[in-house]
Amino acid sequence: MKGLFDKFLNPPVTEFEGIPVEVCRRRVRNARVEFKPDHLKVIVPSGTNPMNILVTNKDSIVKRFHKYKDQYDTARKIPMVDWEIEEFAAIVNNYLEHYSHILKVRISALKFRKMRRRWGSCSSDGLITLNLYLQFVPEHLIAYIVYHELCHLLVRGHGPRFKRLIADEFPHYRQLDKELNLYGLKLLR
Repeated sequence: MKGLFDKFLNPPVTEFEGIPVEVCRRRVRNARVEFKPDHLKVIVPSGTNPMNILVTNKDSIVKRFHKYKDQYDTARKIPMVDWEIEEFAAIVNNYLEHYSHILKVRISALKFRKMRRRWGSCSSDGLITLNLYLQFVPEHLIAYIVYHELCHLLVRGHGPRFKRLIADEFPHYRQLDKELNLYGLKLLR
């Protein structure tokens, strides 16, 4: 019976500090805040007042929302490339061949698929999977992702040894990560 009266006891918040808010009541243990380009999405368990979460974490939430919004606005302005699929595959294969020779690694297979949260992955048996959305990013970012995934054949995780390996070929890798994050906001979310 408690869930029936939740919307009357805790009315949905529609705005917080000038930011539109969407409240979702779900069967979750802990409340969380998701940042969207034009609003906050607050996910709370039934019976929880979303205002408590917002007020308790006000400074952090407002700061992070504006940072996310600025990044999203920047991402909307970056140019996209639209490689023909054959051209894209040739670029990937060239970098795979080049970097696998440099790193002295072998891949067992390459596959492409759409992924929502990552640009690529590497399995322990040498399968490299690349996001099809890489077809819309500049070539230097394709090279970076291919190299990144091949490095995982030598080093698991993203620890100091992995970062040294990445920095050997891409000393400006942090800037490339930021650029990829912008393309991720534009293409993946």
